[in-house]
Amino acid sequence: MGFEEPQTGNPHRLTIKQHVFPKKSIDRFASEDGLVQMFRKDGAKVFKTRSSNNLFCAKRVWDQSTEAGIGKQIEDRFQDLADSILSGSSKVIGHFEKGVVEDFFSLWRTRQKFRAEGLDDFELADVVEDSLTKDEEEILERNHVVFFRDGMMPGRFAAGIHVFGYMNAFRQDNLKMQWGIVHAGEGEFIVPDCFQDMMIVPVSPKLMIIADQPNSILTRSEVAVINQTAIDRSTDYYFARRLSSCPVYRDSSPSLQRLFSK
Repeated sequence: MGFEEPQTGNPHRLTIKQHVFPKKSIDRFASEDGLVQMFRKDGAKVFKTRSSNNLFCAKRVWDQSTEAGIGKQIEDRFQDLADSILSGSSKVIGHFEKGVVEDFFSLWRTRQKFRAEGLDDFELADVVEDSLTKDEEEILERNHVVFFRDGMMPGRFAAGIHVFGYMNAFRQDNLKMQWGIVHAGEGEFIVPDCFQDMMIVPVSPKLMIIADQPNSILTRSEVAVINQTAIDRSTDYYFARRLSSCPVYRDSSPSLQRLFSK
């Protein structure tokens, strides 16, 4: 396990910096200067940064097939939906949209798990591998083909199996789940590196998609609950367009359901 350097110059253009939360999604939170404000928990400081910052990325933790195949497909479907919601064309999360949102949320959470824990190399019995050069290995990976070396499969090639497994389990566990499009009437939203167990999908500084909540416009206090949840669930960092515009609860916050129930 661990980051495997490509050949010098990365001739086969393998993705090394792999965004956990998509670059396009981060960019929707950027100010006019293209920057977001980030708070790092280990440094306890706020600074401005671009979506290309390494902090937003894992480093070749999953393979090229997972990055450019299933991962990109899930991202593209969600980004189309997000654009449609922001333009006003989509106003509800129906049956089709539900699958798009849930696949995206599961992918985001799974990537965060990969980033934090990595994927161990593992051995499969009765597998006979070819003797491959580094260049041949990279050509195979670029073409979404798995290879073995010394009887071991690099752990990143198992990522796609895990993505499908977690995604299908998430769908099955939440068959009756409904999602709402939630707007911030006052203030702006904070985005954590991951919401973990809270089913919240950030879309823009003023819009999120939240499980088990109706379409609604939130008060400043309700936005503060979401933001405190983002801070509490974050592991390494959280960010926003302007953190000074994001209300939070300084003391313990009420539960989402209790505050939002009318």
